[in-house]
Amino acid sequence: MKAKSRLWMSVAAVALLAAAGCSSSVPCQTDPSQVETARADLQAAEQQLQSAQAELASVSDQRDNLNRQMNSLPDTADLERRLALLKKGSGR
Repeated sequence: MKAKSRLWMSVAAVALLAAAGCSSSVPCQTDPSQVETARADLQAAEQQLQSAQAELASVSDQRDNLNRQMNSLPDTADLERRLALLKKGSGR
């Protein structure tokens, strides 16, 4: 008997929750001009993001080029050795 009453109470609770979950939504109180302003702001932010990404790619390329140039320069120890030989040869 107790099992039947628990079963019916469970069914009633599920039905009540299902009915409450299917209620109509609250109407939106947002002004349409606010929505349009937010869309325009989003579009401007997306354009700024694209611009920043392009600038980042350009700066990264410049950095890579500078690193390649820096790595292709002769070693300072080699330059100092050559300078010492030149000084020695010039009588200094």
